[in-house]
Amino acid sequence: MENNPGISWLNDTDTILTFIKKVISELPELRDQIEVLEEGDLLFLQGEPLEFMYLILEGNIQLTRTQPDASEDVLITLGAGSFAGLIAFTTGEPTLTSGRITQKGVALKMRPQQFEQYLNDHPRLKHPLQQLMLNNMIQRYKSNLRLQTKTHALSKQLNKERNELKAAYQQLETTHQMLVHQEKMATLGELVAGFAHEVNNPASALMRAAENLIDIYAEFENSHYSYQLFRLGLHAEPVDSNTQRKRMHLIEKKYPWVYDRSSVRKLAQMPDEALDLIDKHRKKGEIDSLVNHFEAGKMIHNIRIASKRIANLVKSLKSYSRQDQNKEELADIREGIRDTILVLSNRLKFIDVNLELDDIPKTCANIGDLNQVWTNIIVNACDAMKGQGELTISTQEKDHTIVVKISDTGPGIPEDILPKIFDPNFTTKNQGAEFGLGLGLAISHEIIGQAGGSIMAGNRPDGGTEFAITIPVRDDC
Repeated sequence: MENNPGISWLNDTDTILTFIKKVISELPELRDQIEVLEEGDLLFLQGEPLEFMYLILEGNIQLTRTQPDASEDVLITLGAGSFAGLIAFTTGEPTLTSGRITQKGVALKMRPQQFEQYLNDHPRLKHPLQQLMLNNMIQRYKSNLRLQTKTHALSKQLNKERNELKAAYQQLETTHQMLVHQEKMATLGELVAGFAHEVNNPASALMRAAENLIDIYAEFENSHYSYQLFRLGLHAEPVDSNTQRKRMHLIEKKYPWVYDRSSVRKLAQMPDEALDLIDKHRKKGEIDSLVNHFEAGKMIHNIRIASKRIANLVKSLKSYSRQDQNKEELADIREGIRDTILVLSNRLKFIDVNLELDDIPKTCANIGDLNQVWTNIIVNACDAMKGQGELTISTQEKDHTIVVKISDTGPGIPEDILPKIFDPNFTTKNQGAEFGLGLGLAISHEIIGQAGGSIMAGNRPDGGTEFAITIPVRDDC
């Protein structure tokens, strides 16, 4: 074995180490270089020049590296047959690690010049030491490869977790925005309900006052011309501008002594029956006094119409604001659609609204939430049509579901944007005077989903956008 140092046994570290230890035991000058390793001792310190390289014959040495933040990482534990300080020994630079003895043992320590001397003076050690050093380098290289593979896997996992964290944060932010929006809508619902309650009292008072005035005028005998003029004014129909201009021209000819333009206009708005009464009784009183009886009827008529409109608005506002009740009820969703149309009447002022609300069954639903869906879609349609166009809303029952379709005559939705419109925070209202959080359709999608339905959007062949909402018919409130 000793005469054939190049044979295959040199690939086995334990066999090589046994051979080297045997040679050392036979050479006194090498035995003097043996150093006892006491557990816990620091063999060398990171950053300091390394005087010796150590071949561990027995025991363990742990290599550690101190990081800039003063934390200490354990890199590797070297056992028997390993060289400690190999890199610093080879390069002559300060050691990159600290070596601490973790298991008592012995090591052969060598200075650079001694190592060369051992190789020259003891040919039997030359090949075993070189092979052992090569084995160490191979093991370190394999260790580095494993570490690189592990680092790559950890980096990949870290990137994945970072992306998941980023997505979770975005979802959290979206949820936060949605909660803020819903809280605002709930607060708005409370304000609307309170406002409707406050407006209802003076509206009711106006209606009562109008009816009382009618009763007071009714105390006059039916034959009394003033009451007759009042009744004619109470049921007067509006006159269009062209007709009024023609009638004013005739009135000026018929009553040339009436110089006041305002009086001429009032007379032109009166029906022939009222003018006949004025002609019959004008000698008994001034024309202005007779006209005032007719105007009183018109004013009370206008008060009644305005009061009823206010009452209808209040009713719709109360119904619309049910979103803050957060409970389901058996209801006809067409009522919510009508309420929403009335509440948004100012936005729909110059838009033709077609309601094709076929009979549908009542269903369990949160009407306030659904009103928010109709509002979001209709407001978007108004924005798309720039306040002018045609809005069509239809309802029908199909396969035990209620289908609501809302279409407009706007420019439609670009095909590349269409798949994103229900995504949270997606909005095209980010330029000029338009602004949006991109929550309206996302919240609508969530509301319909919670109701067990679906909502889809698409472009119509003849232009414009159509939303199709399906809601299951339920009676389990």
